[in-house]
Amino acid sequence: MEDLIVPIGLPITILVLVAVALCVASMIFSGGVKYPAVQQYKLGEQWTQAPLLFSATEIAPMALATHGEETDVDGGAANGKW
Repeated sequence: MEDLIVPIGLPITILVLVAVALCVASMIFSGGVKYPAVQQYKLGEQWTQAPLLFSATEIAPMALATHGEETDVDGGAANGKW
């Protein structure tokens, strides 16, 4: 076990240090990037975006690890009280 510390541990340590250095360098150089501000929607404004459809019916049925209970969520449908 002690014979594997240098041939395995040293390259892994070097790779981790290089990855950390690359992450730090990318954070330093991307710090000045400015993104456009997100516009806040207010209820009195006209809605100009296209409608989105979110559906739970495209999810394939999955087997649950427990028995069928009312609290189980299997992704088959959306329901609730309004």
